[in-house]
Amino acid sequence: MKAAVVEGKCKIKIKEVPEPVIEKDTQIKIHVSRGAICNTTDNKVYATDTPEKYWPNVPFPFIIGHECTGRIVEKGAAVKDLQMNDRIVYWTVNGNAFADYVILDTAESAVGKISEEFPEDIAAMFEMVIGAGRLLFHENGIPLIKKGDKVCIFGLGPAGLIYHRLARMLGAGKVCGIGRRKMRLGKSLEMGADCAVSSQEENFLETICEGLGGKPDVIIDATGGDVVREMTELAHAETRIIAYGVPPFDWAEKKTELEKAGICPPEFQGVESAKISLKRCIEWAEREDTGLLPVISHRIPFEQIGEGLDMCRLKRDTTLKVIVTVNEKV
Repeated sequence: MKAAVVEGKCKIKIKEVPEPVIEKDTQIKIHVSRGAICNTTDNKVYATDTPEKYWPNVPFPFIIGHECTGRIVEKGAAVKDLQMNDRIVYWTVNGNAFADYVILDTAESAVGKISEEFPEDIAAMFEMVIGAGRLLFHENGIPLIKKGDKVCIFGLGPAGLIYHRLARMLGAGKVCGIGRRKMRLGKSLEMGADCAVSSQEENFLETICEGLGGKPDVIIDATGGDVVREMTELAHAETRIIAYGVPPFDWAEKKTELEKAGICPPEFQGVESAKISLKRCIEWAEREDTGLLPVISHRIPFEQIGEGLDMCRLKRDTTLKVIVTVNEKV
């Protein structure tokens, strides 16, 4: 089968590799149709000399990618809820997604069937949608965003913009997006924000509160940076913090600082919350237009995957989510 293999730092080739085989009765084999480049993880392992230091912790050479969609062509005996030829979306798989075929373990992932009408481009990036959504639910299914909540979102990359729509799906009353790049601030408004605020603006925290009509009930960090000071200044006693970005610190180290400010540290949810998110997000996407298409900035053929990775890494002013056609039809 063909696969996108990273052989060294910023060196990627489309080449023939052995087709993966099912080894456990909880696994399924997917014929991949489209994938989506993860602006963070894919580029970390692509543009480094030491990919084994980053998730999914493998050395060169490796098949890149962990966001894709396709159809089931083989399944283990223990897989009962999914059938042959089902179209699927999921969260998450440790790499190997940019290839003709990929193996998913249903015991370790959240995997769900989608209809034939489900938009292919949205399905390709649904791993990120489910992954973002899993942080919005307790494992008992209760969402962290309540109807009418004022929500502010730090970071206007693909994840931050997806959170705009997820917040609205859960009933947020007002949404504010916070970022630096002009294009992304515009996208925030396009995705339904009531206000989009530049973090380069003087007194921007005051502007956020003015736009929301008060302090936020929910603060979402999708930056991957350190915005803890800004969170503590914005929060009130019952503000909930949701941390999607991977910051340059351990959240446990910030626990005391947050508690001194009267803020509960963020919760981190696992596979069970991902399964709740998957179910809710599929129902949402099957029921109505999710409004997620503006997140997609580029669509490229499989042969241009290296160019797509470089766009995500080097052209952030003009690049958001890049969708890759692996196979035109499966």
